[in-house]
Amino acid sequence: MRSARLVLVATIVAASGNAFAAAKPCTEQSAPYTLHVTTREVAIDLLATDSHGNPVRDLQASDLTVFELPKGAKKLPRNISGFRIIDPSQSDDSPTERSDGFHITTGGGCAISTTFHYQLAFQPTSAGFASGYHEVAIASSRPKVHLSFHHRYYVGETIAATQRVHNNLNSDAELQQAACVHAFMPLSIGLKARAIQTAATAPFRFALSIQPNSLGFASLTDDTRRVHLDYAACAFDQQGRTVSYNHSSAERVLSASEYARIQSAGFSNLLDLPRKGDPALVRFVIRDRETGNLGSIDVPTAAPTEVHLSKEQEEAAKKFEASQAKRNHTAPADPSAGFGSVIPKPGALCGDVYELAENTPRMPENFWDLEPVGAIYAYALDEAFQFVPNGIPGITSRPEWFAIDYHGKFWINEPGDYRFVLTADDGQKLMIDDQQLLYNDQIHTATTTSRSIHLSTGNHTIRVAYFQGPQRTALRLEVKPPGKALRLFDLRDFAAPNTEAAKAAIEPVFPPQP
Repeated sequence: MRSARLVLVATIVAASGNAFAAAKPCTEQSAPYTLHVTTREVAIDLLATDSHGNPVRDLQASDLTVFELPKGAKKLPRNISGFRIIDPSQSDDSPTERSDGFHITTGGGCAISTTFHYQLAFQPTSAGFASGYHEVAIASSRPKVHLSFHHRYYVGETIAATQRVHNNLNSDAELQQAACVHAFMPLSIGLKARAIQTAATAPFRFALSIQPNSLGFASLTDDTRRVHLDYAACAFDQQGRTVSYNHSSAERVLSASEYARIQSAGFSNLLDLPRKGDPALVRFVIRDRETGNLGSIDVPTAAPTEVHLSKEQEEAAKKFEASQAKRNHTAPADPSAGFGSVIPKPGALCGDVYELAENTPRMPENFWDLEPVGAIYAYALDEAFQFVPNGIPGITSRPEWFAIDYHGKFWINEPGDYRFVLTADDGQKLMIDDQQLLYNDQIHTATTTSRSIHLSTGNHTIRVAYFQGPQRTALRLEVKPPGKALRLFDLRDFAAPNTEAAKAAIEPVFPPQP
């Protein structure tokens, strides 16, 4: 694919010449288990369950002990410096973005944003800030409590890696892989970014900013420092397909005053991207030439809007039910169906994607300990029984040996018994309100199973886990509401009413803490 060059517009800290930026993923999906070397605290998301797999909601900091696991040394207990309960069903308890420090999430961003869990923080020893991976452990004094969390975090390189040479960006497969699929190495440059509205005929414009102290500034003299960045942008359409790839490189020598401003306010710039292919989302990747460290962030080109059905739309959906049940589903009617796409969709299922070892015999028992490669979004699951030679665009190029863990919410207007029908090749799991309805973790051909559950009026949670082993894929979720025909389960058909009275009537899926 022919590529263009990114156009960077200097702003704030930039003087003359090119400027550049970097950012923390706004969807919390790109680098949730990365540690910046300047922080003195590590935050860990922790899931606690009982022997039946139900969330444990009454843990205290005194029930837990955090350990560092230095290589070749005994484990070192660390004091817990912060502890909080995060209940996504309670808006006041939603996580807030940390302006500094690190966040080591348990599982993927989709799971952690919809699941009751704890967040604790500790201060590592000086050895915990050396470049590379660092192992941690958490133990509970409470009996029969299982803890799930990421067991390691990554610290980016802090010294120049002179063996890294990137002289020809046109043949730089590493940079294009990181921008258009996912990075092979952990991300350690903290980035922030947002789209700026421009005229329809003008280039797309984005404001990007590197978190202070996130780059390896090389000292030239006592008064000047140099930073040399490679940057790339991969644009995706509504289906998650790549429509353009752009890249460039820039080097800046900073005066002492410029460097001081960057350390206090960040390294901010404006970036113009050619308007090509009507992209819905752009993934930016920054690479520090001095260290080889990477940063990545996904930025929608336009702010998404909430989805609510009007009475007319609901009536049209009812009339369409009969034909919907009979249609040939080898080709989804909704082009965003299938497994989904990298484009965020409000009110949609959010699925964390994991790459698995070849010949993995069954679906992983616990996704929380794994590191996802990205996330996809879908209102409905309607992946045909077929080969996927190119994998999931924008996430993984693998046709085999991957897994997806979907999470979402839906609203029930009419209480009653709902029958869910799940077709999958290979492993699958369906959970409604933390109750497991369907489960088969083995490698098998396309198989259909079903089960009914009584649902009350109000809000409910859904989780669908999928395991793709060898050869063909298949994943289709259908529902038969009481007294109605079987149809594709589409979250747009189960959107919460857009009224304050209805919102106030929603019973929280998870009860509040006493």
